[in-house]
Amino acid sequence: MTDMLKIIFQKHTVLVIAAAAIFLILIFVPATRAITASQIVCLGCHETAEYDPKARPAVSKGHADKHDDRPATCVQCHVSEGFVESVYVYTHIFSNTDLLGNWRAAAKDRAGPYYPPIARRAYAVRDAMQAADSGPCRNCHNEENSKPKRKRGQRAHANALKNQETCIECHDNFAHRPVPSRMEMD
Repeated sequence: MTDMLKIIFQKHTVLVIAAAAIFLILIFVPATRAITASQIVCLGCHETAEYDPKARPAVSKGHADKHDDRPATCVQCHVSEGFVESVYVYTHIFSNTDLLGNWRAAAKDRAGPYYPPIARRAYAVRDAMQAADSGPCRNCHNEENSKPKRKRGQRAHANALKNQETCIECHDNFAHRPVPSRMEMD
């Protein structure tokens, strides 16, 4: 049996590797989103009182998931769909971003204006969301179908569509501790 597997592998190496890669890619993204980027894993490092809306006293306020009225999870808002974004989850975990990122950012703080750590993290996330055109928001929300209840919100959404603005430009203090804009901090 072992000799037979060797012969098959030698003759069909490319096919075996391609099949393994396809299987890995098909399993990798859903497994990452369901297991590795779960609330338990995220809140293992990120402060529960800071980020978990169910913690008491909670700083964060979760919004209901559109599909089942439960609070949206970390991965739904912070990780866009796709393979590259799933790889990012692992680089984030293995680089221990909150711990090591604070040390790396200290030099930046000394070079420019001082921002408290919570503001620095919020600005980094806002910048990433801006660069991704609020991709995680669009996993659940479709801007064309979003109908705010108030006239002011309806006008703002119409202007955002016309000007090709992204969600995070207006919804920047949506779920976590309110952080002033950079202009207010400078």
